[in-house]
Amino acid sequence: MTSIILENISFSYGAKPTIKQISCQFGSGNFYSILGPNGSGKTTLLDLISGFLKPDIGQIKIDGTDILTLSKNQLAKKIALVSQDYAINFPYLVKDVVLMGRHPFIPRFSQPSHKDYDITESVMENCGIAHLKDKKINELSGGEKQRCVFARALCQDTPILLLDEAFSNMDIRHTLQMLNIVKRAVKEKNRVVISVFHDLNIASAWSDAVLMLKNGKIKTFGETLDVFTHETIQDVFNVESIVEFNAHVNAKQIYYPSI
Repeated sequence: MTSIILENISFSYGAKPTIKQISCQFGSGNFYSILGPNGSGKTTLLDLISGFLKPDIGQIKIDGTDILTLSKNQLAKKIALVSQDYAINFPYLVKDVVLMGRHPFIPRFSQPSHKDYDITESVMENCGIAHLKDKKINELSGGEKQRCVFARALCQDTPILLLDEAFSNMDIRHTLQMLNIVKRAVKEKNRVVISVFHDLNIASAWSDAVLMLKNGKIKTFGETLDVFTHETIQDVFNVESIVEFNAHVNAKQIYYPSI
């Protein structure tokens, strides 16, 4: 079982407080969404959980261990991150980019093992990019590149997967394909997935629990059905909406009036 515990986390960029006294916990077998307006601290919170940023105050623990005491290689075996703006400008082949996800498991000065290559092939097949494996990544479309980066993270085979607007460059078919892969990993492999979304309806349909941020603070954090209410949407996003349960997606959906 994997747990992530944030204890009284605060973080500032210079004199500007971005994350303010956040305490919460994430556990195995759950798909979490982080939602909030622009500038509310969503990406910063993921960067803190991944160890990319260091909190000014507080601790972040994975399975009881402060992440600041873990080496980069140790963290890479626990956490994989898919970012919306991950740039690869060098003309690597797609199969080599995906194989990079196995780097934390390959001893220094060693070659990838048969297992590493097998995992890479399997992930590319599952992500629908096997036909692209011998193409140069800088020659692909934005959506194709994003799926390659997604596959790279899945190759790390980590207990924790962080997604920062990871579907922003994908069309709806490939978005649903990736979401299905992630959801299966949550349920079948007991993973922890934490995803930043802008689309509230996708978040509602796919999440087990939702954390909503506003001005760097948690406004609400709980089971998805409980969190999505008209009052919460109004409070966090300052928009009018109708929130109704939709049997087709087995989740609440949010409808906005046209102007």
